Amino acid sequence: MFKGFSGSTFCGLQNYIDAFHNEYFQVGLKNNILLMLVAVPILLILSIIIATLLNQKIFARGALRAAFFMPYVTTITAAALVFSALFQPSFGPINELLRTLGIQNVPGWTGDIKWALPSIGIFWIWKNIGYCVVIYLAGLQGISPSYYEAASVDGATKLKQFFYITLPLVSPTTFFLLITSIIQSFQIFAEVQVLTEGGPGNASTTIVYHMYDQAFKQFHMGYASAVSWIFFLLILIVTIIQWVVQKNWVEYV
Repeated sequence: MFKGFSGSTFCGLQNYIDAFHNEYFQVGLKNNILLMLVAVPILLILSIIIATLLNQKIFARGALRAAFFMPYVTTITAAALVFSALFQPSFGPINELLRTLGIQNVPGWTGDIKWALPSIGIFWIWKNIGYCVVIYLAGLQGISPSYYEAASVDGATKLKQFFYITLPLVSPTTFFLLITSIIQSFQIFAEVQVLTEGGPGNASTTIVYHMYDQAFKQFHMGYASAVSWIFFLLILIVTIIQWVVQKNWVEYV
């Protein structure tokens, strides 16, 4: 890194080979895939439910919308400090609530190997759910009320209207949020850096955090560059698959 080209040695594909044999890269890739498969669906499901509720005429609707959006516009450090206080293992309000409900063996959250990655996922969902809710609200407000009026005349319940009218008509919005959320889930870095630093051990490390660690802590720039190209190709492949599959479930009106 500091000697320039004169201090560099061409190693061919060795950095790519080393990456796939590196334990931290393997764990980071597995963690990113888990976050994509678990956290992203939970984020979108909660977002469409909350957006549907907030699209109704309810008390303090504007204040509730602002409350859900607030974590998204809050800096990652400030949000992490609030999250750490809420989920503090010994005397945090979340664990105190769990103890009140009769759960004695409460999770250790960010300090527990089993719960470190779920904690990152919970924080990421909480941080980003406001953005998804706002986008879904925009999609919901673009649906003509005539669809719901016709369904009501035909005797469709609110639940059937949600599954057969709302979900299909917001499928383009869902597709957009699915792509952006998957990309964001692969780019998780600040959450790990602030909350766990990849620990305990390597339980919560991600590809981006591993890349940062190798580049700016270990100064293995060649290896980190190889990881970044693998990361780019991985996101590209996932996005292409989504573009191909979306033809089967996205409905454009």
